[in-house]
Amino acid sequence: MIIYITKNLINNKKYIGKDSHNNPNYLGSGALFLEDIKIFGKENFKKEIIEYCTKENLGEREEYWIDFYEAT
Repeated sequence: MIIYITKNLINNKKYIGKDSHNNPNYLGSGALFLEDIKIFGKENFKKEIIEYCTKENLGEREEYWIDFYEAT
């Protein structure tokens, strides 16, 4: 289980998310994020793992990193 950050390489916008399956092809699924994928193209986004978590603290850690990066 991971917390990840997906960065828009064009406008430097950051998206934080959690993935309980650690799927390397999964970039995110929020409405704003999916709209930006349509605008900028999937190739202009890069995903990085920022923390490995347990099931119990996954949501709490996601909130921490959203605040830390002031991200969506």
